Amino acid sequence: MSVYTRLDKGELASLLAAYDLRLETAEAARHGIENSTWLIDARDGLDRARPVVLTVFERFDADTLMPYLDLLTALSEGGLPVPAPLTDRAGAVLRRVADKPAVLVPRLPGAHCFQPEAEHCRQVGALLADLHRQPAEPARALPDERERLADFARHLCRLSDGDRRHAEQVLAHWEDIEPDDTLIHADLFRDNALFDRQGRLTGVLDFYNACLERPEYDLAVALNDWAVAAEGRPVPRREAALLAGYRDAGGDWDTAVLNLAMAVAALRFWLSRLIGPVSGDAQGQGSKDPAEFARIFGYRFDALGEL
Repeated sequence: MSVYTRLDKGELASLLAAYDLRLETAEAARHGIENSTWLIDARDGLDRARPVVLTVFERFDADTLMPYLDLLTALSEGGLPVPAPLTDRAGAVLRRVADKPAVLVPRLPGAHCFQPEAEHCRQVGALLADLHRQPAEPARALPDERERLADFARHLCRLSDGDRRHAEQVLAHWEDIEPDDTLIHADLFRDNALFDRQGRLTGVLDFYNACLERPEYDLAVALNDWAVAAEGRPVPRREAALLAGYRDAGGDWDTAVLNLAMAVAALRFWLSRLIGPVSGDAQGQGSKDPAEFARIFGYRFDALGEL
């Protein structure tokens, strides 16, 4: 993720000391747009390597963050490859860094896969099926995705007249779809998953958009990133693999709802990218191109036919 809050080595070393860790190296992560994140190599009191990740939150306060941290702990305890927050020597999972909330988590093995094959997509589908079976209770306090979507919809005025009409049609139909109490990730892009050198899924990151919603919406978010070509056109082979992985792991979906959800999810990320990053002064990526999801929305809308 991009870095908005700058920290020097002394500040990082002081923070790690509260976890009985010693700083070796640290570098800013380069993917994502919302928080400041460092990949850190540290060593513990027995001189064992302890790779960790520090995230400083640019838009969440402590009260907002705690339900997400509780969720991460519950998912990790439930056997999902999720980095549960570490506790410092005082037993706290939240720290203050540059007067902002910060969390330290283990750095899971693996790397991002930005050119996925069908097998990567199959594993992502299976992971989503596992996630969707997790108890909903830890997510009850999380924000509602429909409310978030309504907030983004206030920016429809940024679209052309034709695109705005299409967006309004899609959102109107989505309002008629009953929400669900399924726990979803809602942001499972390629930069939020890790694979080892053998191509095995080793970790899922960034649950800070997690919520309760229909499983089709989570599938849609993933399909719009893992199963599209560079120009935004769907790639049927990867799409089929992701859905097969989901089905084979026990998941199910309503095809009509999924098709609509893919247009809704594309619109959601188009609008969120139009709004822009947290700050214009970022070390690293800082923002993503809204045109990417404009193209995906166009394909998904056309595939719906008459609404």
